[in-house]
Amino acid sequence: MATMTKTTLTLLLCVMSASCTVIQKQPGTEPVRLVFYNELNIVAEDKNPTCRYLGEIVGSEGHWYSYLFVSNTDLTHGAMNDIHNKANELGANVVYLNDQIPFSTSVTFYGQAYNCDYDTR
Repeated sequence: MATMTKTTLTLLLCVMSASCTVIQKQPGTEPVRLVFYNELNIVAEDKNPTCRYLGEIVGSEGHWYSYLFVSNTDLTHGAMNDIHNKANELGANVVYLNDQIPFSTSVTFYGQAYNCDYDTR
């Protein structure tokens, strides 16, 4: 019985420690402008660039079994890095983010990806 308990605890510890890593930006990613839901006019300063809609993006970080071991800041950074990575996969340089989706065990953002004809650097 003690061996089974020890094995179970070891397995649980391995799963918990492996789950504490946060999503990182992929190497070589291009800059992506993240525009939050409460920003009134996303293009006024850019003299109305032409933008092409590319799709929806969901960025998330955290799991029910790991959220107690990862800070809210790291969860948020992981979700934002997930958005950046997915935007780069689509070829987007602007993502309009809606309000954060409230979960108690993770951070999740939902947005629309665009490719606009201006430089985001």
